[in-house]
Amino acid sequence: MQPAHPPAIIRLYRVTRRYGVQKALDAVSLEIPANAFVFVTGPSGAGKTTLLKLLYLGLKANEGQVIVDGMNLARMDRHRIPILRRRLGIIFQDYKLIATRSVYENVALVLEAAGTPHRAIAAGVNSVLRTVGMEKRRDALPPSLSGGEQQRVAVARALVGEPRILLADEPTGSLDSVSAGVVMDLITRFHQRGGTVLVATHDQHLIRSVPARVIHLEGGKLVEILPCSDPGPLDR
Repeated sequence: MQPAHPPAIIRLYRVTRRYGVQKALDAVSLEIPANAFVFVTGPSGAGKTTLLKLLYLGLKANEGQVIVDGMNLARMDRHRIPILRRRLGIIFQDYKLIATRSVYENVALVLEAAGTPHRAIAAGVNSVLRTVGMEKRRDALPPSLSGGEQQRVAVARALVGEPRILLADEPTGSLDSVSAGVVMDLITRFHQRGGTVLVATHDQHLIRSVPARVIHLEGGKLVEILPCSDPGPLDR
């Protein structure tokens, strides 16, 4: 008897998102099982960032259904959006750290917003900063950090709430190869602990670095879904 496939944690059914008359996503249907590692790829303007934004309700679909961890986002009231986002960790290419808040404070904001007790906040933030190797810079302000350090803080912020799903939009796009490797190692370790990962990227070297399912978008359309990639050199 074959083992059952894990249930889908993300479902899109004929999802369309427009900006004016332009379709950023065009009738996209997709299922992503729990504990999957998925790359979303395609050229600039293909709809990668739009897809991620729909999953955390940074945008709403004009048509179709988006279901994340059992929640139908088309029917979600505004006051329930924080419930959705507590199940998600989000990593942005440009970090989106608050320049006037310390490393510790940037990460702690996630737990404060969730109403976590002060003692638990301190324990959670200190633990995740150790995980990403930033515990010694806990009092530093983001402008004093390198790009790789800022992205590690962004990863810590994404992970501190123990999300079920991690969304990463070009997480290594502005990093050197060493820093990119550190960030991808942190993301991979989250997946190995049972989390679901979606990484939007156009970087084929990055895609080849991790065994993962690959979803290809072009012109807002889902044109290809590839099985798990086999890490190795691109030119073999």
